[in-house]
Amino acid sequence: MSKGPIRHDADHGTAQRATPLMKALIHIPERVQRGDFVLNLSHGLEGEAVQQTLDQYVVTPQLVKAFDDALSFIKSTVVGGQNRQKGAYLHGSFGSGKSHFMAVAHLLMQGHPDARAIPELAPVVSEHDDWLQQHNILLVPYHMIGAPSIEAGILGGYVRHI
Repeated sequence: MSKGPIRHDADHGTAQRATPLMKALIHIPERVQRGDFVLNLSHGLEGEAVQQTLDQYVVTPQLVKAFDDALSFIKSTVVGGQNRQKGAYLHGSFGSGKSHFMAVAHLLMQGHPDARAIPELAPVVSEHDDWLQQHNILLVPYHMIGAPSIEAGILGGYVRHI
């Protein structure tokens, strides 16, 4: 099997391998399915899956802003004030990274050292560290896949977690 195009060196009459093919540099699976690139939030936060969740996450500048916005919103519901009952939702198309984002946010709020050590998130962690360290937040990971209703998904996820 050939490992890439061959370049012939006219001066020396020898064959030299050109730039390596992409498949020599990264693993490209022969087959993929729709669910192969989706993180199940509750499973991505269990045991050894946590490290894989963090290793596979790529933090872009837009995500740094999104983490800052999310943590600022959570802070507004946790720290001070009387009217702290707020709700929010995260939307995006299938496979856009919603569950992965929530898993990393969960780990940040939990104080997970490897999540806190993501270099791109250092400014966000530093900005929110004081209140995150002072508050104990009940984090309930669940997903709505297969839930017969919103109530069953939310309350069922809470009951299973507790």
